[in-house]
Amino acid sequence: MFWCISKKNSLNRRLYCFCAFIHYLFMNYCRSSNLSDDNRREVALKSNIILLTTLILCGCGKSKESQFYILTPIPPQKSHHFYNQVQIGIDGVTIPDYIKKKQLMINQSPNHLNIEEFHQWAGPLDKNITLVLTTNLSTLIPGAIVQSAPFDSKFNPDYHLQVDISQFEIDIHGTSILRAEYIIYRQEKLVHKGNTYYHITIPVVTPEALVKSMNTNLTSLSIKIAHSFIKNNK
Repeated sequence: MFWCISKKNSLNRRLYCFCAFIHYLFMNYCRSSNLSDDNRREVALKSNIILLTTLILCGCGKSKESQFYILTPIPPQKSHHFYNQVQIGIDGVTIPDYIKKKQLMINQSPNHLNIEEFHQWAGPLDKNITLVLTTNLSTLIPGAIVQSAPFDSKFNPDYHLQVDISQFEIDIHGTSILRAEYIIYRQEKLVHKGNTYYHITIPVVTPEALVKSMNTNLTSLSIKIAHSFIKNNK
């Protein structure tokens, strides 16, 4: 019974506390009144039944289940161009601290965020982004070896990539924004610095549709970075 009570939402907890208080008043009334023993037992029995029913209905009632989301990489693609000699190391992908929470953060306004308690990321968002970006670059630059830090001891990348995401936002109007800066180094020499800004609006706003829009923007970023590598590898 304790496990069930601990799972109630705040409304059910308030209802339970109210009924427990009423039960307490009933019991005190029985002790202090001039009721006969039979009447006291009857009142106490009814009070216990009310409390037990409340525990069953609100204590073990099914609460709303959380929904979990992930970002996914693009599917494999056929290509006639291969970059077998290219090794790319992703040193890091940074995101704003306020979107590192497990819950989806949906903007009410530019300065007001809603925390969606029942819509959550299945894992750390920065790690999910890094994994998707690593897989996407492997697909978009066929034959290239792409790893994210920490690297294998035998991996000696030709290029190093650092990605700094300053905005990765969705709002209640269906707007999805990704703003990022990325830097490509070769042998500690800066070979390319890029800035990106992606802005799309979806027609039907649901948490899942908003996550898909974030996925679309991340794919666009992956394509832009891949083209930068290909251009600088000629």
